[in-house]
Amino acid sequence: MAHDQWLGTFNRSQFQRFVEFARAQLPVIPARVQHLQAELSRTGTLRFAFGVKNVPESVTANPSDSYLGKLLAAYQVLGGDPFLDLRSRNKDQAVFVPKGTAANPPTTMSNGEVMGARGLQDAFSAELVRKLRTPFQETLDYRFSLLERKIRRALDYADQLRDEIAGLELMRAAATTRGSLEFVANQVQQLISDRNYRAIYDDQSTDPLGLNTYAPFSQYDVDRPVGPTGATGRVVERPQRQDSGFVGPGGTG
Repeated sequence: MAHDQWLGTFNRSQFQRFVEFARAQLPVIPARVQHLQAELSRTGTLRFAFGVKNVPESVTANPSDSYLGKLLAAYQVLGGDPFLDLRSRNKDQAVFVPKGTAANPPTTMSNGEVMGARGLQDAFSAELVRKLRTPFQETLDYRFSLLERKIRRALDYADQLRDEIAGLELMRAAATTRGSLEFVANQVQQLISDRNYRAIYDDQSTDPLGLNTYAPFSQYDVDRPVGPTGATGRVVERPQRQDSGFVGPGGTG
């Protein structure tokens, strides 16, 4: 099977071919990272600062002439308040539920917002506000909602760029670095050598196409001695996978 058509079930031939492909990509990673960093600089970042009780104090765009910087400037010119209306954060400023106990469960989020409950019973007030909003909904959508969505998408895009850069740099790290290509490849090699882990196995370079990788696991291994005399020589009737690998019909292990 091709490189992208298997995940957790494969043989050594398939894995070695993929690892050779992955290693061949390592030399081009620096250029790819450089491109991603240039794209990150073009997109820009927003940095939100929060004061006491998580009250937003400032937001700055870096670089100021980046895509996010221009969106933020347009948002403010049209009357949007990034502190009251946008209320967005970077990935490293995520809002979370603080740890509590069975006796004292958390009642507020990490930003101080009270955790709501079901049954708001706000249908009457919701209908009144809907009547007020309806004449201005198109203006609200054009001047604020559209820009807010663009800003949040750009923030997410910048986060994804940073994550991809970090992932690529990790791939190039030494084999002793957890998560590097060589570190993970070594873990897979250990699984291939573990005869008790049957999802992947050493095909001894006999099955590069992976035609036998999905053979059912054996209920018994034909090459294991059985009975008081330790007799062997049983013959496989159907294809099966056992500790020693794949055995086809008529095989003895």
